[in-house]
Amino acid sequence: MPGKRGVYFVANDRVVELVTAFLNSFRRTNPDIPLRLIPFDGEYGRIAALGERYGFTVWEDEQLLARCDELSLSFHERRKGHFRKLAAWEGEFDEFVYIDSDTAVLRNVDFVFDYLADYGFVTATSNLPGRAWKETIKQAAKLTREQYEYAANTGFVTSRKGALTLAGITAALPGARELAPHMKLGYEQPFLNYLIVTSGLPYTSLHHLRTTTGDQTIPAEVFAWTPGVQAKDGEIVHPASPPALTVHWTEPVKPTQADPSEVPLYDLWCHYRDLRALT
Repeated sequence: MPGKRGVYFVANDRVVELVTAFLNSFRRTNPDIPLRLIPFDGEYGRIAALGERYGFTVWEDEQLLARCDELSLSFHERRKGHFRKLAAWEGEFDEFVYIDSDTAVLRNVDFVFDYLADYGFVTATSNLPGRAWKETIKQAAKLTREQYEYAANTGFVTSRKGALTLAGITAALPGARELAPHMKLGYEQPFLNYLIVTSGLPYTSLHHLRTTTGDQTIPAEVFAWTPGVQAKDGEIVHPASPPALTVHWTEPVKPTQADPSEVPLYDLWCHYRDLRALT
């Protein structure tokens, strides 16, 4: 029998509109699963105040989050709160999904836990050319082709407690630092990719499973900037297959950081920002 299952997200008060859209969409499709906020930094009072309405709790172990902040300084000149998602592997949930808060969740996520019977890590999307690694990683001769081509988006990750540990992550730092010149160091994504593919545990993605099996019923992460994607009434209507699991507003355009006319699927984002999932 599986242990306690739940979902983590990272946020602070500077992205309260994004979080509201995320929470409205998530609780519409996942009304019962435990949800926990990992604060991006110390400014999260407005987000925490939404906890009762949306049924989530707040991570309390500040010491562990501070250790994640220190890890970020191994790759960046200042602390990056994105690295705090690494705390999930030492959190309360035995099996968990981590989801970025610049995401609308369009389906129940329970099905993803079934894949943990065979894999230690399941992302939504992988094998993305140009993601996580620079082209020079091929010549570094430190990772296999399978490892660097995995190149997953780490905005949706399913795993289990203990698959990574802070002690193990710290031990992996020297090897990761060697590869820093070959990483696309925006946030934690290349480092987490490195941790996943060198963990010794099997890893995959919904994208990889769908393309290798031909099973078009496996839901997909939809990047908002993907050409030709169309939405209506809070759902992706084109393409209709595979079904959309999430819509993710990754860089370069965020709904709250640009002119609305420049934001892809802006109407869908507004639909969930303005929705009241719980009353």
